[in-house]
Amino acid sequence: MALYTDLTPDEIAAAIRPFGLPAPDRVRPEPKGSVNTNFHVWAGGQRFFLRINEGKTEQDVAFEAEVQRYLHEARFPVPHLHLADDGRSFVPVAGKLAMLFAYSPGEEIAREDAGPERCRRLGEQLGRLHDLAAGFTATRANPYGLPRVQGWIAGLRPDGEGDPAVAAALPLLEDELARAASLPGAPQGLVHGDLFIDNVLWIGDRVSSILDWEMSCVAPFAYDLGVAVNAWCYTDRYDPARAAALVEGYRAKRRLEPETVDALHAWARYAALRFTASRIHAFHLAGIGADRLAWKDWRRYRDRLVALRELGERGYRALLGV
Repeated sequence: MALYTDLTPDEIAAAIRPFGLPAPDRVRPEPKGSVNTNFHVWAGGQRFFLRINEGKTEQDVAFEAEVQRYLHEARFPVPHLHLADDGRSFVPVAGKLAMLFAYSPGEEIAREDAGPERCRRLGEQLGRLHDLAAGFTATRANPYGLPRVQGWIAGLRPDGEGDPAVAAALPLLEDELARAASLPGAPQGLVHGDLFIDNVLWIGDRVSSILDWEMSCVAPFAYDLGVAVNAWCYTDRYDPARAAALVEGYRAKRRLEPETVDALHAWARYAALRFTASRIHAFHLAGIGADRLAWKDWRRYRDRLVALRELGERGYRALLGV
């Protein structure tokens, strides 16, 4: 979530008017992340979250809206997506598509507080999500699949855009990219695709809301598990207690198929590659200032990729207890 699109107070008032809201009493930009422009908006005695979707098609936004609708009706902890008075799930704003969400109560936790018990709770929610996927009929390919990652990495040649650290990492990234061309097939369905620590809100030790479904798609469950383990179970190395707890929580809500187990290591490596490449693209090579973009270090995901390669499949299975 960055600030790519500047909106005047009148433009924000116009954006929320189709949802039956008066002009806002207060607006606060939200600069965290990298994909969209977002604002906290107080209007009509309530607090909302206004997202301006950057570079998204109507099909992209409609898919996410269907995910939100389906999961909300299933009582899965997602923010409530407000519909406009005419029933639309998004409205045009400054030539882009805007969505309005209810404010989700809860707090983010710091990485050091994401210990085994919270990883277990997170695993339970991921297992619930993948179990619910059986009844979800909409489809969307992974928007951050192999072709996009190939483009990001190809764009770093010939010299890593002048950065020695990026240039030094290119052989690793290109080798992993070649391996990703033969990722194993595995059971698939609706996945979150971005289940990072800052996309989960907590009230005490209970998950109160899972945010940011814009990367949701239909993909292997092994990919979603790999993203989650990479995000929640790595500090300066992979933490076996966290990883085993996450998988235990998952298994408490859904069977972990043998085919998914067999694919976990390969898809975790792909997830580490994908986020290394996207962070170089979105943060390291960003064309906007730090006051408008909360910077993230791409090298953290390079380190995960190196660790996964060193672990190998047998070591990764031992880490997860599978």
